[in-house]
Amino acid sequence: MSFSSQFPLAGHAVRLARRGAEHAAERIEAEAPRIATLTEAGLRASEVSYRALERLVRQGLESARGALTDGAARLRLTAQSESLAELYDAQRATLPASRARIAKELEAAWAIVRATGEELAAVARAVREELAQSSSSHRQARARKPRSRGQGQRDHSGRASPPGL
Repeated sequence: MSFSSQFPLAGHAVRLARRGAEHAAERIEAEAPRIATLTEAGLRASEVSYRALERLVRQGLESARGALTDGAARLRLTAQSESLAELYDAQRATLPASRARIAKELEAAWAIVRATGEELAAVARAVREELAQSSSSHRQARARKPRSRGQGQRDHSGRASPPGL
């Protein structure tokens, strides 16, 4: 005499557990490509972000060098000035060049941020397309899969009857 014939409810519980485990395994296998797609997208986004950070740090270094060079030039002008009026005129004369340098540096930084945004948007679009394709093929595969015994069966009152009973 088998265990399930001695304890029919226990046998039913084992069948339900097996069916649940099989269903869970199928779901995990079905989601594996989507998880891989998202993981790859995370790696690509990290690479884009890292490159952007590196470029921004280099741009910041160039900005700092420019500011130091401007500062040194202004200090020389201060040391060489014979009067307060001469100092004022010399300092004032450096403003357009400093303004142009700062504007150029801001434009360069903005170009880095803009390019990074475009790259990240391209990654997001590619991932969305991949997920949409895998989702539609996943739905098609599920639609072709026959229902297992017991799913969708109703008793005379319209309620779902437990499978195997």
